[in-house]
Amino acid sequence: MKEYIKGQQIIHCRDGLAVIIDETVIAENQYFVVRTARGSGENIYVPKARADAIIRNIMTEAEADELVKYMRSVDVEFNPNTKQRRDALKRRLGSGDVKDIAFLFKQLYLFRTLKDGSVKFGPVDLDMLEFASNNLLDELSISYNKPRDEIEAFIYKKLS
Repeated sequence: MKEYIKGQQIIHCRDGLAVIIDETVIAENQYFVVRTARGSGENIYVPKARADAIIRNIMTEAEADELVKYMRSVDVEFNPNTKQRRDALKRRLGSGDVKDIAFLFKQLYLFRTLKDGSVKFGPVDLDMLEFASNNLLDELSISYNKPRDEIEAFIYKKLS
């Protein structure tokens, strides 16, 4: 298990940027108490025994550079079957894998930049892609030490 400490910013596989605010014991099991950065800022109890499957350290700048390099290789992937497309988006979103989140970010980027009409996402698709993109941008702003309101343009420039 990786070492995590109170006060450390981390990435929660489902909720994105978070901070470890405490450690506690419930029914003889040890937990990290994690507060999410987005939404209501709810507390999540992460079992220490399974922490590595639920939370991870924020990427270093070198790891972020590698991820951007990966994103450059991602092409448009659009399935016209709505159910299959949404299931695939949900799988990637729920995987906790940063490459899956980066893939979703790149799909939204391509949707916004392609003007040929080849990609047509619905509102539910766009909500999932926006959620993934916001989570990734929160992390990259820390990895690159850039203000959150500047990181999207910074990443777009790196991708083009």
